[in-house]
This record gives sequence, C-alpha cells and structure tokens, in this order.
Amino acid sequence: MTTVNDDKKVDFWDQVETSTDFNLGLTGNKLMTAAHIEAKKPGETDWFRVYGTKAADLQTGLIVKVKIDVIDQDFLIIGPDTFKSEMLDGFKKGRLVYQAHYETSSGRQGVWPVAVPTPDKNGNINSYNQTAFQIMERAQNEWVQMKTNQGDRVYDGWTAKPEDQEMFGTPQFRLEYKEAIKKAYNDRVITPDNYSANPYVMRVLEATQIKTAAEKI
Repeated sequence: MTTVNDDKKVDFWDQVETSTDFNLGLTGNKLMTAAHIEAKKPGETDWFRVYGTKAADLQTGLIVKVKIDVIDQDFLIIGPDTFKSEMLDGFKKGRLVYQAHYETSSGRQGVWPVAVPTPDKNGNINSYNQTAFQIMERAQNEWVQMKTNQGDRVYDGWTAKPEDQEMFGTPQFRLEYKEAIKKAYNDRVITPDNYSANPYVMRVLEATQIKTAAEKI
C-alpha cells in the first residue's frame, strides 16, 4: 500500500483524529484463503448446498490418513494413477471420495470428502457411506442438514421447508471448484514431487510390516 506524500515531510501523528462518518466497513473484494475453507463435512447445525446438480459433476479423489503429531489427518494424493497405486500400496489403506464442495446458509465454504459407496466382497455397502452419498446428492438441489445417527450407524438428513429454501437462496460458490479443493487441502497433498520430503508420509512408507503366521482368508 502506498501513501501520496508529494515529496513533503508530513507528520502523520497530526492525522490521528478520524471523522465520525468515516467508513469502517471493508472495501474491495474479500479474499478467500486456505484459512476460510476446510476439507471436512458440514457441521450438524449447518444448512448447506453442494456444488453441481448430480454426483457426476464432482471430482473423485484418493484420500489416506496421515498422523501429524497426535492427530489423524486426511491427505489427498494427486498425480498419475501409477503414483497413486504406489502410495496406496505403501499406506495399505485409502478411500476414494467425491470432493463435495459445499456452502452453508451463512456463507461458509468447505469440501466434504464423501466416500464413494462401493460394495464389499459380500456385496454390502457401508451404511454411513451410503447415506452420506444420498444426502450429498440431495444437497446438490436443496438446502439440507445432516446429523450422525450412531445407534443405526447412518447419517440422517433433513431438507429445509420451502420458505427456508427460498430465504437461503442460491449458493454463490465464490471459489472455482478446483481452487476450492486446492485451498481446502492446502499443505495436506501428496504429490510425486513432495512425498519424499514429508517426514510424516515417509514414516508410513518406510515402516516394515510384521510377518505373522496368520493365514489370509
């Protein structure tokens, strides 16, 4: 920021007093940074909408858990499929998710990693994943709310009544979809260029598996 001084010495301490009608509001365009958007599901009191009109409008991504100090955090793996396969072999476990960019009725942005509902070897789909997917799809066209139902091991969802749908209006999604994902994961992204320099990632990849006598079923 520059200040016009016309090459004259000005004592800015003579300019402390401010008029009572000075505009205290923020001017210009609000900047969206990584601190304004997170990769996590909406809160249980949030009414929210999800980007797009159908699941196919959303990108999928590969997520693995990395322990940072005492906290497990979701890391997004990006790059060629061969690299993703190598990382998945190293981590031994990951999940494929829809990157559900959402906006709450209060204007807060987020990216909700919604697990792609995939049948297991017995043909069963995890009930949390299945209900989360159904609520995500509904949120692409209506304002919804979601709560965890631990008793039934599902997510329960509600749609706002018509007058509230109208009052909440159309979500703005001030960030482009790709930019929202980049900012949401911020420094929690694993790429071919950075993985070997991350001590937390290498701690997992360089671990040695314990050999046991148990047979795989």
